[in-house]
Amino acid sequence: SHPDGPHRAQHVHLRHLLIFRILVLATLAIDVTLTRWPDLVLSAPGLPRVPGLVSLAIVAPFLIGTFLLILASFPIDQAIRRYVTNAAVGRSGTRASVWGLRAYLGFNVRNQLLVVVVPMTLIMTVYDLTGRYETEIANSVPIPWFPDILLGAAAVLVFLIAPWLLKNIWTTHSMPDGALRRDLEDMCKRTGLKCRDILVWRSGGMIVNAAVMGVVAPLRYVMLSDGLIDAMDRKQIKAVFGHEAGHVRHRHIQFFLLFALASMLVTSGLMEWLLPRDMGATAVQAIGLVTVIVIWAAGFGFISQRFERQADLFGAQSVAPTDEAECVTPCAVHTGSRGGGDTRTALCATGADIFASALDHVALLNGIPPKEYSWRHSSIASRIESLDALSADPVRLARFERVIRRIKAVLLTICVVGSAVSAYYIWPFVVSTVRSRMNQ
Repeated sequence: SHPDGPHRAQHVHLRHLLIFRILVLATLAIDVTLTRWPDLVLSAPGLPRVPGLVSLAIVAPFLIGTFLLILASFPIDQAIRRYVTNAAVGRSGTRASVWGLRAYLGFNVRNQLLVVVVPMTLIMTVYDLTGRYETEIANSVPIPWFPDILLGAAAVLVFLIAPWLLKNIWTTHSMPDGALRRDLEDMCKRTGLKCRDILVWRSGGMIVNAAVMGVVAPLRYVMLSDGLIDAMDRKQIKAVFGHEAGHVRHRHIQFFLLFALASMLVTSGLMEWLLPRDMGATAVQAIGLVTVIVIWAAGFGFISQRFERQADLFGAQSVAPTDEAECVTPCAVHTGSRGGGDTRTALCATGADIFASALDHVALLNGIPPKEYSWRHSSIASRIESLDALSADPVRLARFERVIRRIKAVLLTICVVGSAVSAYYIWPFVVSTVRSRMNQ
């Protein structure tokens, strides 16, 4: 009966869901390291002969736990969506559907389980094959760690084709020709966004979201959910599309990969420094694990939230009017009446308002509490407040952009220096190993 009751319930549900997901992952770690489960799988008749199937069977408890968690969440999800339906009718006139158990399970199995199982199975298949034929590979190619190189190449290939895999795992279709598609294609040309196709992500109208997938343009897709297309007006859709274009234009995916490389280099460098200090291999590995967790928990969240806000800015700029007559909110770009500083770097307040309204609709129609905070995203409310503040103050906007540039520069520096140091120490060993192999 409390006005904030549904939002409080959603907040508690999301927190408990996160805790249970961590517990499911911890259970997998215990099964693999402290029980005989891997040995039982390997001793199963016929199973080890099928490449990729052994690894899939070993992580089966995690997959089963995740499925049960999805199943247990259905009543709560349904109750939240009923609330969303009433709120959406009251505020936007758009009715959000409430799905049944079959549709709910089908959607979440594809979007939470298959999206992990399919790429993982492909990589594990290569892993099993390289392990099975390790001797033959070593005799054919006198390069140390060549099986690891093959596995790394397979992982890179799977990462590159992942957008195509997701396009087929999720229920999508190419956006039909029409006024909306032509508007979005014009935005692509204007913003320099290159992609293979613009897709509609079918969810029965239940999901209001968008995503961009792919590092390279021939395998890059931009997806807009059917719920988003049905529930928002064209300006709001273009604003959300501009947000996804911002991730591509600012190369956020590439910098996330650099972050992963930087975390690996920092952790491995720390462990190499600790090993000669008689701490024991177990202690060093524990310190390395803690270091990885801290870097990802603190660093990735910090960077991701700022990249999201940079994409928000791009989305707002992409729908900002070019004509002063169309600017309905006084701003530093068109009137110079708000804030100060260099108006060439300013954000149009009207564009910010359009994007803020799109964010507000996303929160409303997905049943997300406006102040709900996540590891990768700031709350919807804080993102809206940030847009308003940045549109009011060009100096603050320029300061934010400098922070982003410094983050990227630090990541690049760590990766370049770390890679150079690693190569300096590893290269002599590689040369000596190759020579000994060739002389055998």
